[in-house]
Amino acid sequence: MINHLLPDIYKHLENEYPKEGCGLITEDLKWIPMKNIAKENLEFEMEAKEFTIEMLKNKIIGVVHSHPTNDPTPSETDIKQCNGLNLDYFIIGLPDKKLYHLKPQRN
Repeated sequence: MINHLLPDIYKHLENEYPKEGCGLITEDLKWIPMKNIAKENLEFEMEAKEFTIEMLKNKIIGVVHSHPTNDPTPSETDIKQCNGLNLDYFIIGLPDKKLYHLKPQRN
């Protein structure tokens, strides 16, 4: 689904390393890199205003972020945010670029 975007995604995530990198995927499968404003390296937080602007301008279908520890297994926070936003999460472990696709639980 996002395979054609992966070179650009990897570049952004590697530039953010050792912090978690993050961004958004649009319905027309475009990549929007976002700035991680979290204070901790092993967390990510998008600036609320920037996130809202992108949500208003584009139909967002997914959130991408990296795990700089190489393990893309979703954390409890990842699962809660994925379900809360009702958006797919694409988690990429660095430096090996392992991809985990987490889908929200829709009840």
